[in-house]
Amino acid sequence: MNEQTIIAKLIFEGLRNDEIKQVMVLLPKKLESARTEKMKFTKTPFLNSIGQELGKLLQNESWKFDGFKKLWDAGGRDERLIVLSSVGKLSKREYQAVKNFVLKILNDVSDWEICDQLALKVVVNLAVQKTDEIFELLTQWRNSDNKWLRRLSIATIPPFIRAKKDEWGRCLNFLDSAMNETDKDVKKAIGWALREVSKKNPEAVYEFLKKWSSKPDKNVRWIIKEGMKKLSKDRQEELLKLLSK
Repeated sequence: MNEQTIIAKLIFEGLRNDEIKQVMVLLPKKLESARTEKMKFTKTPFLNSIGQELGKLLQNESWKFDGFKKLWDAGGRDERLIVLSSVGKLSKREYQAVKNFVLKILNDVSDWEICDQLALKVVVNLAVQKTDEIFELLTQWRNSDNKWLRRLSIATIPPFIRAKKDEWGRCLNFLDSAMNETDKDVKKAIGWALREVSKKNPEAVYEFLKKWSSKPDKNVRWIIKEGMKKLSKDRQEELLKLLSK
């Protein structure tokens, strides 16, 4: 039995016995060996592996989402990444319960790592299952005053287009309403999304960026330069010429 499985079982037993305080005492000690030397951060793959094992243990438990919420509320970065990995494992088979859980934790998303892991591991699986319904949610988040919800909506696009390669039109239409973004963290996500879409349809992304290149706004120009990086050199040069006018 590997270390991740042992830790997952510790968390499982703690949640099952409603001993979350004990879990919060024991878990940091168990994670000590997986922390990086410089930053003292627990390695994300290690946390993800624990989450996967925990998801297996919890998949048939009726109380699992209450347990996830307790661990989420009591914990910090490490516990929340474990929760997202676990919920992600369940998100392909328990759509409504996972969606409800996501809505409960939205206001707690306050940094890029948790935001992106939520998009990459959980929200994308919901979007693949019920695309129209989840894109309505993404649109609400894209228009939010909360920058992390805006980033969450955009960060869902890269994994979504990898799973649904023919949905490049939907993705570009969605990004079109985000191009006037001013926050740096959200702009980075838009550039990332455009690069991913360009892997599926580079010509469509070129035309999209060409249209936006006539806008004088410095934020738009920054997004274009970031978003065009997976296009051919010729296409990038053409866009740079347009931006220089």
